[in-house]
Amino acid sequence: MKHLLELARRVGVDHVTMRGLAAEAGTSASSVYYHVKDKAALMDLLAESVIESIEVPADGDWRRRISALYTNAWTVMYDIPGVAAMLQQRPLAGAAHAMDRTARAIMAEAGWDGEQISRAHAVLYIHLLGSIQLAHHLRDSGIDGGSDDGAHSVFQHGLRVILTGLQHTSPLP
Repeated sequence: MKHLLELARRVGVDHVTMRGLAAEAGTSASSVYYHVKDKAALMDLLAESVIESIEVPADGDWRRRISALYTNAWTVMYDIPGVAAMLQQRPLAGAAHAMDRTARAIMAEAGWDGEQISRAHAVLYIHLLGSIQLAHHLRDSGIDGGSDDGAHSVFQHGLRVILTGLQHTSPLP
């Protein structure tokens, strides 16, 4: 897992290959194929390892916990070019499904109903992945605003706006 994440950070998701992973791990490609069936399985493994590395906050009110969860997710994902697009194309499984359940559980604990949770989760997830894709595009294109600090500020501002809106529609103050 460590070698896979390092390779993805260095070359981006689109350039992760079985041979590249083998070279990163200092082993043969046949050894990688022994453990990982094919490229699709490798991408599933990468998605899982990215999501598993996101710290889940345990303390605070719903707003603090959701903010921390999505900020932690953004920080982890921002370092891996192409990860947001990959996660949009892959079904939620394993760790990704666990993060989804965690976000929904935080909102449920605050007293939200199922429909409110689904809508809020969709907006938050779209903002997370969309802001990462935009930040990568701006950075790779050399467009103004594509700096790491600028991208993080844009994400944080959007997250605050979303959370403020959600707070006004939530059943509890």
